[in-house]
Amino acid sequence: MATYYVDSTDGKAGNSGLDREAPAADYKTLNVKPGDKVLFRRGSFIRGKLCSVEGEEGMPVTYGAYGSGEKPTFCGSVSLSRESLWTRESENIWVYAAPEIDEAANLIFNKSDLCGVLRWSKEELRSQGDFWDNCFDLANRPGEAPKEHRIYLYSAENPALFYTDIECAMRSIPRLADNGHDIVFENLRFINGGQHGIAGTRRCRNLKIQNCDFAYIGGAVWREERRIRFGNAIECWNFAENVEVRGCLFDNIYDSAVTHQGDGRCRPAERLVIQDNVFFRCGMAAYEQRDMIPKSAQFCGNVCIDAGEGFSGNGVTMPRASEIWPKPMGHHIFFWRIPRAKGDETVSVRNNLFCNAPYGAAVYSLMGQEAEERVELEGNVYHTQNSDLICRWHAVDYRSYEEFAFWDPDSAWVEADEAEKHILTMIRKSGTTASAG
Repeated sequence: MATYYVDSTDGKAGNSGLDREAPAADYKTLNVKPGDKVLFRRGSFIRGKLCSVEGEEGMPVTYGAYGSGEKPTFCGSVSLSRESLWTRESENIWVYAAPEIDEAANLIFNKSDLCGVLRWSKEELRSQGDFWDNCFDLANRPGEAPKEHRIYLYSAENPALFYTDIECAMRSIPRLADNGHDIVFENLRFINGGQHGIAGTRRCRNLKIQNCDFAYIGGAVWREERRIRFGNAIECWNFAENVEVRGCLFDNIYDSAVTHQGDGRCRPAERLVIQDNVFFRCGMAAYEQRDMIPKSAQFCGNVCIDAGEGFSGNGVTMPRASEIWPKPMGHHIFFWRIPRAKGDETVSVRNNLFCNAPYGAAVYSLMGQEAEERVELEGNVYHTQNSDLICRWHAVDYRSYEEFAFWDPDSAWVEADEAEKHILTMIRKSGTTASAG
């Protein structure tokens, strides 16, 4: 079993990567086998996806970090920060001719300080940061491709002068890393993904994702006529067997941070563990469970803050457009499309902090009652602001903690100062580098 060292900046093309002092320049040239480790130098910034190799039972392939500094970053965006890229079409409308990329999923400005506002027509561009792409949703509009691809942005001056930097997350990169079986991702950072973070159609088994960061994931257009976009940070499609997500930080995820869903081949998740993570501003949910109730799953010890906030709500009227509209969207936990259960499933939701979901709920269920009976709520701490919905459970909208507390034994309601103490305590326990701001 080998350990490879990769430095995308100072590594040499001819290096084998087996010597830390002589790192390889490109991990894709390595002959990675089950049991091997591929470590990226901290501080590395790599544009494009991480193409992972699957391991074997008991011999996972590990992708991680070495050295000191920031976590190695995989980025799904291209830079549009040069002044020469932008042409003024009218007083405040600027155009980027984009022959080398497909449709824009999101625009991220000023080192992730703010995002653009997607508009559905050129005529809707009226405020700073509004953008429209003339190739939105071409997959569902065959024969309508324009002769030239254009991205339009409303700006008071050349966007490259107005903003310190501009990143365009692209739909053409469907994920920033490939999931699969017998893989470990640790101490990595994934940002600006137009669709998903770690995802794919490979069977998720013996998959560990730990101490990783995900930010500004999703935003690609799913259906233009319904004005729906999409994108998840970690998506297990159809299969999730012995999958662990621990100590990770999620911030500004368009849909869900962690989700198990699928099509007609979907199977119940087994040993799905989501623990000691910090979730900020997830547009749909921190944890979304769709299609099948897990056979065994745990969502424990997590910090969930500001569900439904972030760039997914930019420029829209809440509840945002979704497949369940006009029902609310923006929950910490979201169960749906699950009509029934077999009776041997167990889902544990315990010892989490649910803090603020102004457009949704801490737990929102559209499951059948027999499926809900397989979910154990216990010992969670609740603190919400500007919300008139605590939870939806057994087809009842609970608008006060006192009414709902019956369903969550040993739970508690805390005020703002106590919530902040819980946040700091749980963040330190999780080991993430998140702040409580």
